[in-house]
Amino acid sequence: MKRHLSLILPVAAGVALIVFTSIVEGLWTERWGTTTSAELLAFAEAFKDLPMTVGDWEGERVEEEADPRVMEVAGAEKYLSANYHNAKIGETVSVYMICGASRNVSVHTPEACYPGAGFKMESDTQPYTINTASLTAEFTTAVFFKDEASGAQRLRIFWAWNADGNWESPDWPRMKYGGRRALNKIYLLAPELPNQSVNESPCLPFAELFLPEVNKVLFPKASAESSPTPAGGESAPGSFSGTAL
Repeated sequence: MKRHLSLILPVAAGVALIVFTSIVEGLWTERWGTTTSAELLAFAEAFKDLPMTVGDWEGERVEEEADPRVMEVAGAEKYLSANYHNAKIGETVSVYMICGASRNVSVHTPEACYPGAGFKMESDTQPYTINTASLTAEFTTAVFFKDEASGAQRLRIFWAWNADGNWESPDWPRMKYGGRRALNKIYLLAPELPNQSVNESPCLPFAELFLPEVNKVLFPKASAESSPTPAGGESAPGSFSGTAL
């Protein structure tokens, strides 16, 4: 009897631990919760006001209606897919933004999505900090390459999430945002030449202007309270910088 008891107790403890951690993980990631909330509906409503003109960048939506199956896979409640062209410098940056439940939006990243479309990750991912006049954004970036009969494509992609006005790209986004019901995600994409430095990407000057405007739309109250006004009443110019951690 004692021998059997010595075997039963560790097994029982292990089962209890698995059940407990499963419950905690389920609650943390909202596995059993609803996928909509007032906050998420507010984000979805705000998406119609995302700027299509920022500085010298003019945007054009790629399509008005997304495939419902694509929206479901991405976990998106609302999305923006647009190309922003700057005629003065001859550059175009593509933007893909979605909002949705954090348990869905946090799990899809370019490393998982783009290989399915035939791209290979040409460089390791690296963190990249973009500083603007009103905010600091922490992105992850990498280069993706696709060789086709019609021509090769090389894209530099930056991605990050935003739940509360802060653009961040944590190593474990599902754990970071597991306790939140509403989450925004953004991809910034632009063609990149071989051996081109990340600091030369047109995504950077675009993001410097675009991200603060997006925050004004998604978080109007917080943006109004935190907007800096330097002496003389003029906005301080933004700057961007890369930081490999």
